[in-house]
Amino acid sequence: MNHIMEENNQNLSDLQRAGMLRKEAELLESRERIRGKLRQLMEMSRDPEYDKYLAQMLKDLDSGRATPQQVEREAERSYEKYKQRMSQAGTEQRVQRVPLSPVPQEQPSKKDRPDKLEFNVGIHVFSLVGAIFVLTAFVIFSFNFLDGLGQGICLYLAALVLVFLSELLFRKKMPKFSHVITGIGIGGLYIANIVNYLVLHTINGLVALLITFVIALGTIFLSHKKDSVAIRIISILGCYISFIPVKGFDTELNFLVIAGILFIINTLSVFLQNQKNSVVINTLHLAVNVVFTALLTGMAWAEDFNTIYLVGFVVSSFAFVSIMSYKKCREEKSGTLFLFTCIGNGLFLFILFLLCNIGSIGQSPATALLVHLIAEILIGVICILMFLFWNRQDGRKYAQIYYICGAALLLGSFSEYHAEIIVTLLAVLLLVKLMNRNRELRVLDCIVVTWTGVLGFGLSDNWYCWLLAAALVLSILLIRDMHIYHEIVITVSILLICWNQCDYLFDDYGLDEGWLYPVSMVGLLGFFLLFNHLPRLKDKPQKAYNIVCVIFAGIYCLTALSQKDYLLSAVMMVLGAVVILVVFKEKYDMRLPRKHMVLAVFLSVYSLLGHFPSPVIVSILLMVIALGCVGLGFKQKDKTERICGLVMAIFVCVKLVLYDFREVDIIYRMVVFLVVGILALSISFIYILLEKNMEKKRKELQENGGTE
Repeated sequence: MNHIMEENNQNLSDLQRAGMLRKEAELLESRERIRGKLRQLMEMSRDPEYDKYLAQMLKDLDSGRATPQQVEREAERSYEKYKQRMSQAGTEQRVQRVPLSPVPQEQPSKKDRPDKLEFNVGIHVFSLVGAIFVLTAFVIFSFNFLDGLGQGICLYLAALVLVFLSELLFRKKMPKFSHVITGIGIGGLYIANIVNYLVLHTINGLVALLITFVIALGTIFLSHKKDSVAIRIISILGCYISFIPVKGFDTELNFLVIAGILFIINTLSVFLQNQKNSVVINTLHLAVNVVFTALLTGMAWAEDFNTIYLVGFVVSSFAFVSIMSYKKCREEKSGTLFLFTCIGNGLFLFILFLLCNIGSIGQSPATALLVHLIAEILIGVICILMFLFWNRQDGRKYAQIYYICGAALLLGSFSEYHAEIIVTLLAVLLLVKLMNRNRELRVLDCIVVTWTGVLGFGLSDNWYCWLLAAALVLSILLIRDMHIYHEIVITVSILLICWNQCDYLFDDYGLDEGWLYPVSMVGLLGFFLLFNHLPRLKDKPQKAYNIVCVIFAGIYCLTALSQKDYLLSAVMMVLGAVVILVVFKEKYDMRLPRKHMVLAVFLSVYSLLGHFPSPVIVSILLMVIALGCVGLGFKQKDKTERICGLVMAIFVCVKLVLYDFREVDIIYRMVVFLVVGILALSISFIYILLEKNMEKKRKELQENGGTE
């Protein structure tokens, strides 16, 4: 019986062991299957972060920290998220589901996959370069070897045939190559149109504009329908390349026709956009437009065309860039396109500056004023409309304010009419100050204030400068950000204006120009008190501005000594003392240890170097300073100040005997000895009084049983 039971137990343990081995085999098989799936996902992945996550899951599976079922579920979940992320990122790579197979299928390694950069260069870059070269050859041939109506018509037919052959032969089998050839054909149509108008003269300006409209409309419709980047880019480049051989327009009508052709193409390009890679297309179009606008404007300028026509052409390009930026940046939030838009519009404003200022040389001031007003009004209207259309919460709309102010400052600040300069500056300053609550306008606020100060100094030979100075003073009430910068610029600007104006006034009244120093010191001290006590600014840190004021005051005091005028030195000595006593206070965050010692040193130096006519005056001033040091030393219980006062008094006495006594007359000797003697007795009296007070306190302490 026992034998049977032992045999049954043995069979049961064998069954249990077999079950455990079977479970272990299933676990190993499951691990291997999941391990193969993870490796397959890692081979397929294009996301480095996803690769790291898969590697971590593989480690967890091998270490036993996660079961195969857990890893499998997590792999499924993470793979779904990976597909969603790749789809949202807009990748052109089609992500396919990886099957969960027991045996992982062999995938091509990364080395065997085609290099995306290589194929992009091979397909897109070289197709674009080849198209440009072909169109350039077509342009050279057309401008140099064609003549007559029949040849002009053949140009149109050849370009059309190229488009039709491309669509018939390559559209289905090689669509990308078909787009390139179609783009070349459309570019050829633009070239044929320009050649027929400018070279062959087979069509007039109205017909050229009409044909351009038809070509542009058909081109943009075709590229929009096919969503082809190649057709759009190559056709745009073909249009602009056709202007390269043009050496002149001969007449203003030809220039206006060319401007109209570009206006039509640009307008249609804005309102009929491609869905794919529109940012690349628009950025390239913008860059080409800026370059050729500058070239064509320069060619027309060289032929002395009416400046108003040139201004209108540049403003039309400005409008095209602004509208394109508004339309695309609002939809796609493209930072790259917006950056290029700002650069392009800035270049357009610079071209307008050249046209309206340098280009108006030789014209009457009234004509130049008319050109300025036309350019400023057109730019202002465009920018205001764009500003109103932008989303209220989008800070990029404030770029339009930069354009308005830039146009006004560049065009109005160099006029021959002072009234135009003043009105322009005051209008821009008022506009910016009223809108400077927006942080996007901080830089513009600084630029306008600086510009106003510079032009105020430039006009300081005329009374108009006081209007700009008054505007700068009033702008203090509207300072919001970067207050230190504004305070320094306003202070320096007004001081320079006052310096120049006072220089003229002093010449008129026969005054010495050295008196500009005390006037500047008074103005500097006034601005210091204003900025430190103005309600809007008094709670803001002013230490940096206060240090600048002290530096300027020191420069004024030092340079005033070069005038060698003792009256001026006396006034500057008083003003310098006032500055030291007023500025170096705790409430201005300018606390200076031993301020009165610094004051004594300043007064002593100025007394010795102030070009006073008699050494007696210097001795009396030094003795007064010594008496002040002793008195303040007793009042503030500062032994160092008292000792310095005594040393200075001894120095004065020695100087009086060894130097002053020989240099002055009898009457002055008597006066100086009398005054210095009285001051010395005053010092002695102060010490006697101090000793008496100290003795009295000692006796009181002894009577009260205290100790000294």
